[in-house]
Amino acid sequence: MRKIDTGEKTKKTIEFPTGKKISREETETDRKKAFKGITVGTFLILFIILYVPSLLNWVSGTHTAQDVIRNGIIEEYIQARAVLIRDEALLKPSSFDGIFIPEIHEGEKTAAYSCIAMVMGRESDDLLREIEDINAKIVKTRMEQAEKADFFSADLAKLDEEIGKRVRKLIYACNSRSFEEMGRQRAEIRNIVEKKAEIAAGGSTDEYITSLQNKKRAIQDMIEQNTIQVRSNISGIVSYCIDGYEDVLTPDRANDLTVDELDRIRERYASIHADSRSVQKGEPFAKIIKGIDMYMAADIPADKAKKLRTRDSIRLRINSIGFETPASIVSMGNAENDRVVIVVKMSRGIDVLSSKRVVDVDFIIKTEEGLKVPLKCLRDITADGTRGRIMLVRNNVAVSRLVDIVCSDDEYAIIRTPENEYERTVSLYNIYLINPDNIEEGDIVSK
Repeated sequence: MRKIDTGEKTKKTIEFPTGKKISREETETDRKKAFKGITVGTFLILFIILYVPSLLNWVSGTHTAQDVIRNGIIEEYIQARAVLIRDEALLKPSSFDGIFIPEIHEGEKTAAYSCIAMVMGRESDDLLREIEDINAKIVKTRMEQAEKADFFSADLAKLDEEIGKRVRKLIYACNSRSFEEMGRQRAEIRNIVEKKAEIAAGGSTDEYITSLQNKKRAIQDMIEQNTIQVRSNISGIVSYCIDGYEDVLTPDRANDLTVDELDRIRERYASIHADSRSVQKGEPFAKIIKGIDMYMAADIPADKAKKLRTRDSIRLRINSIGFETPASIVSMGNAENDRVVIVVKMSRGIDVLSSKRVVDVDFIIKTEEGLKVPLKCLRDITADGTRGRIMLVRNNVAVSRLVDIVCSDDEYAIIRTPENEYERTVSLYNIYLINPDNIEEGDIVSK
């Protein structure tokens, strides 16, 4: 007999002892479900094992930020408002009110018996402007005469070339803010222009020009009669900033200053407004700063003064003018209201500080370079601030290290391994904990 294929698949069944029959397709479906259940379950178990402890660690506060130890520089300094003390000599005052024109400018050095400035009466400004107007009229008249005569010569061409050179120098002086050079070039240009006008006019005796020249000479005589030269009989640095302390703040009085005196000086100085050119009859307007040494007095907190001693070498920094110089401590007073007056001596800066009496200064008492870390990462800092502990991370394990605090400021510290800790060192690029409060030595620290 033949078997007829109906196209239907024959389902194989498995008969269990219970008599229940289960098809092969049902068995494979159950197997897939079981495998899927095992995969999801395994993932959940792995997640719990790997991530939940880290999450709990972070929530509980034992998770800490880490960083690497790097090299850096720290300056230990004290900020103060200091008073400058110099050996100053006032020059003879003017016999009339007026204005001064400096021959030697603020902060420049002068030799003995040199003219440092000219003092002119206040009306001299108007007279000088009148001379300028007369010069302009003379030049204009002579140039008009030259144009009418169609006069031109090689001499005039050379003078034009010279005027061009002077103009370029004047522009350069303007850009560099050199007022003395500006005045010099301006005067040279005026002289050349006048000379050119004279050549062009061919020595004309025009009555109008003659009258202008006579008027000009008369005005010049008036200015000379109302002008005096101010000379210094000693050498030194010239200053035109008079504040009334020239005979008070002297080097021999520097060690006697008190906190109250410094307060009064600073308060009064803040209200002084200097007039850069005004001269009052009978009042000095210029002085000479003698020698090369200058003193600086300031009051600092008593607790910080404990770190300093007389004859210590420090550095001074005045940020407002970008000035820094070495100095030495010459005296330290007694504590007054938790403040101590400190007086330092320096041999540089008289020229750049000639116009100042009170300055904001940094007394730099120590500069250190080495392993730099945030101060907040150190624990168990001693009372004198010279030793503490840092928590390092070695192979994910917290290890405590004793360190010397070489230098510190409000935020950072320079540290090093103590001399007797040869096996428990702290080195460059070590990993440390920024906030180790909840970590003890031997704890496992996750990254």
